[in-house]
Amino acid sequence: MKSRAVLGGGVMKRRIAIWASVGFLIACCWVLYTFVVPFDFLDKSLRQPVVLAAIYATCPICYAGRYFPLHFWWVPPINAATYILLGLIAEMLRSLLGMAPAFKAE
Repeated sequence: MKSRAVLGGGVMKRRIAIWASVGFLIACCWVLYTFVVPFDFLDKSLRQPVVLAAIYATCPICYAGRYFPLHFWWVPPINAATYILLGLIAEMLRSLLGMAPAFKAE
């Protein structure tokens, strides 16, 4: 029987991998959105505050894109790395606050 610490480390790695996958997929969706939507509609929609708030909340790397150019193929991996950092922070807070896992690992 494995100790709880050993099982918990594997579960945490899995959760952080899920965070990374979600970040990568969200950025891929935004990149595909920019390719699929006509430029006129894209230009108008990106000026809407609600759309900007959604972009900055789901794809934080867009803040950096305002100040220096980013290639489209850089955005998903960088966003995945950002989500990894968010996942690490969330998991550290979760372990420090003593929150129970959502499921029992046995």
